[in-house]
Amino acid sequence: MQSQIQGASIVLMGAFNPAIFHPSWFAANNLLRNEEAKAATVNLVHPDAASFKTEWLDVNVVKQRFQATTVQESYYESLRDMVVGILGLLSHTPLRFMGINRDFHFDLTSEESWHGLGHRLVPKHDWNPLLKNPGMVDLTVRGERPDDLKGHIHVIVQPSARIRYGIFVEVNDHYELKASDQEIGGADAARIILSGRWDSSMKRSLDIAQTIAGLGEQR
Repeated sequence: MQSQIQGASIVLMGAFNPAIFHPSWFAANNLLRNEEAKAATVNLVHPDAASFKTEWLDVNVVKQRFQATTVQESYYESLRDMVVGILGLLSHTPLRFMGINRDFHFDLTSEESWHGLGHRLVPKHDWNPLLKNPGMVDLTVRGERPDDLKGHIHVIVQPSARIRYGIFVEVNDHYELKASDQEIGGADAARIILSGRWDSSMKRSLDIAQTIAGLGEQR
């Protein structure tokens, strides 16, 4: 099943200086083209927070969190390459966690399939004695990583707010970059993961989301 709407983001948790994250800094370091940087919409660049948008990119930074997002599939690789470049420039930035995140909206096309998926994920016969007309609003499932890295896979399923008989699936591929605040580093680990594990992460998230959406077609 193909998603009708999707997006991807990379989230870094650590210690940042938001004031440097201006489009001109990205252009000066060959992370964005000069034309993109000049055309960017800058919402805020401040010591406490930075936020700007380009035609394909949305960047939001606070002191403990960096997030770069695109909703254009053709720019997924550009998103990764840009963040890898940032990590190379800020190699001494202490980082604790990284998320390679994907979100999808699937059109199940019919009310029957839509309800069918909800029944598969949250069986109503268990809830009918407890609640009148129960329905799934939010389902969160966490699993262990399937590789040798620290972290977990976090999946959220909700009714879509954008498609009438649709579902929203978010997959957070979460990586722990260091064990304690006393350790130095994390940026190099994040760069290595993004460079070497990006394709497998993106495919795994897509497979998870499509499998969940496909449950609505099964009887």
